[in-house]
Amino acid sequence: MSPSSATRRLRALGRALGHGAADSTALVTAAPAAADSPEAVQIAGMGDALGIEFYLFCFTDLFGVLRSKLVPASAVRTIATDGAGFAGFAAWMDMSPADGDVLCLPDPSSFTQLPWKKEVAWLACNPHHGVNSRHDGEEIDQAPRNVLRAQMAKFEAMGLELKTGVELEFFLLDADDTSQLSDPTDTAAKPCYDQAALMKRYDFIAELVSAMEALGWGPYQADHEDGNGQFEINWEFDNALVTADRHAFAKYMTKSIAEKHGYVASYMPKPFVDRAGSGLHAHITLHDETGANVFKEAGAGEYEVSPLGWCGGGQPTPCLVAIHPLPYEKRSFAKTGSGYI
Repeated sequence: MSPSSATRRLRALGRALGHGAADSTALVTAAPAAADSPEAVQIAGMGDALGIEFYLFCFTDLFGVLRSKLVPASAVRTIATDGAGFAGFAAWMDMSPADGDVLCLPDPSSFTQLPWKKEVAWLACNPHHGVNSRHDGEEIDQAPRNVLRAQMAKFEAMGLELKTGVELEFFLLDADDTSQLSDPTDTAAKPCYDQAALMKRYDFIAELVSAMEALGWGPYQADHEDGNGQFEINWEFDNALVTADRHAFAKYMTKSIAEKHGYVASYMPKPFVDRAGSGLHAHITLHDETGANVFKEAGAGEYEVSPLGWCGGGQPTPCLVAIHPLPYEKRSFAKTGSGYI
């Protein structure tokens, strides 16, 4: 179990006073120093091999925003073992100050070196309640990554793996005036797949796709989408948790590389009422222990769906999943001109 909050504070105090880790924990009777967790050792080892100087410990709040702490390499073993601390009520979690700290424990499998800032690594974390809170170290059920992990565990108990692929759409805007597109000449009445508009942003698109290739995501196409100033990048599908982590990181990476090129990348569902909105198509499949897609009817054609892939016990009614929008997303459902998502 992670050391208590008091133990962590005294360890930090000992380090601040110039004591070694062993000396600082000696300030606490009957509270021996916790050994580095296996995950912390693994993360530090990967970081040392790549020359990582700083780590971003991240979690996603209930509005889809990445919340992070920047941890120097000198402290990564301690923070990865104990958890990076956050005030959940201050980060758009459904919490109050009475709920205590949120401790975010990193998942080594999400370790991602920033392609545009190679001395920094990014880690997706699983948020937990603080060990001295009323929930005493339990995972925070409402945290989006924990919600997904819980659902995937139910499939795993049935011998199934959930896999997903996503299609991210975004707009490139003028950094000085985000009410305008980055390319004022992108005005075609039907701009979908417009080669000229795509290639005018070649430098940005090429760097973004190359970064995905370097990370091993398997990007396979990029295009200009149905809205003026709108683009889409596709990469290979994978385990749903892997895809979710990549989805979160891809939005951050797109915005960072766009900023480097003098643009603003927007993932708002509908930043312009008179243009197409940005969607996030999610392709979802279940695979059995052999890796076979159980949504595909045995011996059927490529696009024929098995009974499991239909709602209503095999009745020919495809599933429709409606997700309630966030307040600023409500206009994504307004249909104005070509303004669909």
